Amino acid sequence: MITRHSFGLAILLSALVLPAMAATLLTDANLDQFEAMLPKLQQLEQRPQNQQFKLQQHCDWPRHYREISAQEQDSRYQSKIEQLVSQHGFTPVQFVELSAKLSWPVLNQLQPMLEVSRQALMFLPAQQRKNTENSITQGQQYYQTLSSCLTNDDTAALEKHHQRIMSIAKRLGGVDQLLPPGMKGINR
Repeated sequence: MITRHSFGLAILLSALVLPAMAATLLTDANLDQFEAMLPKLQQLEQRPQNQQFKLQQHCDWPRHYREISAQEQDSRYQSKIEQLVSQHGFTPVQFVELSAKLSWPVLNQLQPMLEVSRQALMFLPAQQRKNTENSITQGQQYYQTLSSCLTNDDTAALEKHHQRIMSIAKRLGGVDQLLPPGMKGINR
């Protein structure tokens, strides 16, 4: 289920997409900056989740940032995140773009499991089936939106840094955060 904790992951692994040119390309330097802020980011994420965020289907990173910010109900949390990313050399928009790009390899790796989950929906009780189907659909939409917004340079950078990104995701518990209910722990 993509919850706001995924905002931390998807803020590692958080939200979004860009107009034709990538503004924030993954580099060793910005991954170092991102990793340096992870402990504080994880501390901020230790709170009740108040909603799932919706990722609109477009490639305008500043607009994604505005849309996600509008969905955040806790303005103190929002301010703390913005202050943290600023301390680590990112603008909030850059952070959202980088986080989204960092989430793509995890989502890409999960696609076969999500398809199996979709096929197994008929065996779940009605309410659990509906919730799981919604989570899978939202995850697919998020993945498709991100995929459509990656430039050739983004794809090359993701390939270059794949192992490091997956290591970050494991440390954050990100893989489990992206799985539908009932599938957590399977990827260990």
